[in-house]
Amino acid sequence: MFKHFNKIGYLRFFTDLVLLTISFLVASIASKRGIHYQDRFIFTGFIIGWYLSTKISNAYDEFRTETFVGEMLVLLENVLVQIIIAGQLYFLFNSHEFARTFLAYYISIFSISILCKSYILKKALLWYRIKGGNTRNVIIIGYNDITKKIVEQILNNPHYGYKLEGIVTRDLTEVNDMPYLGTLDVFFDKYKRRRIDDFIITSDRLSHDMLKEIILYADQKAIRTKVVPNFHKLYQNRFELQTFAGYPLIAVRGEPLQELHWRYLKRFFDITFSIILCIILFSWLFPIIALLIKFDSKGPVFFKQDRWGQNGRKFKCIKFRSMKMESKDVTENGKFNQAKENDPRITKLGAFLRKSSIDELPQFINVLLNNMSVVGPRPHAHEHNLRTFNVIDKYMIRHWVKPGITGWAQVNGFRGETKTNDMMQKRVDLDIWYIENWTFWLDIKIVIITVYNAIKGEENAY
Repeated sequence: MFKHFNKIGYLRFFTDLVLLTISFLVASIASKRGIHYQDRFIFTGFIIGWYLSTKISNAYDEFRTETFVGEMLVLLENVLVQIIIAGQLYFLFNSHEFARTFLAYYISIFSISILCKSYILKKALLWYRIKGGNTRNVIIIGYNDITKKIVEQILNNPHYGYKLEGIVTRDLTEVNDMPYLGTLDVFFDKYKRRRIDDFIITSDRLSHDMLKEIILYADQKAIRTKVVPNFHKLYQNRFELQTFAGYPLIAVRGEPLQELHWRYLKRFFDITFSIILCIILFSWLFPIIALLIKFDSKGPVFFKQDRWGQNGRKFKCIKFRSMKMESKDVTENGKFNQAKENDPRITKLGAFLRKSSIDELPQFINVLLNNMSVVGPRPHAHEHNLRTFNVIDKYMIRHWVKPGITGWAQVNGFRGETKTNDMMQKRVDLDIWYIENWTFWLDIKIVIITVYNAIKGEENAY
């Protein structure tokens, strides 16, 4: 979890502390709050909080291959921690005079200044590395498809600051236009004086003794060694390194929501967002929709259907009824009957409710009951799951998290009827991508896109 800072990491850390100090002083003056005795403890709390939160989030990693947006999101997470610390400290010291004004100034000044500084430093480092500074000399041991991809990334992105010194492998004929340094024995004998910063081992044909020899040589020369294990073909984009009983384990799929604090944050957002909607919107909208449904057709206001939730557990999903009461989900021959375009089962009002996604609003009750989340893979009907999970690749992985009212697949155009297995596979792939790449900001983005789509209407909503 905790990593040591490198030189640039220390530069970024200490400049951020300077900006934090300046922001604290300017905010104290601008808010007319002044400097008080207890402020030394509050300021110390900010410093300690920033140090610990940035260490935990690895905010001062090298980020050679990370975009500025990626760096920015990590920094904003730590700014959020500052807000939480401020609230706790002002409550502890019972110091409420001008506290909100001070905090507004402090967070605004600190956020803007730290992002501007990070952007300027990022651009300066990119320019410096392109010119040949702050580079790391790399040798790749082995030659295969992984080698080709790594070399391509190094050559196409000089701003990463990696310089390819050459390839070490058995067969000269394997290496085309890349610098060839011979076999391991030739390399050890001939290139002892060459400055090397990193070994990247991609070969899956090295014996245990050969690997041990490489690591011993690297340790003697202070060369950092990275290994691509020989089961790399199983890797996903977001694998995770874990430990068990002191042994390293590689989880082939990263799951951010396995972390307890992220699950708590997501649940807090679900509850808060749902309660706010219930108070502001549902208190008057639900009775109107209920009356319109009653006037439009016979039957209950709500439609409840068995769907699969987290870990495949069934629950009753609640929707506004949009079909005629006598409609059936399963045909006489036992086939699941998905809603289709111009489906005769849909009522006139139901067509509007489905087009605008208003029929989904009662599912916020499911969110409060902890059956669903605001954002997640859309839950499918029980019969739909039975027909699909043996046909679609990796289908059951989407049930690792709670289903959502909206999701990444939906905002990318995959909602409503899935006419082919290929369409369902693409939907599942997007759901899995969401599980592996979840962030709180991604949930917020999906909610915003969903609201926009609901206002303009969606082509596949029928």
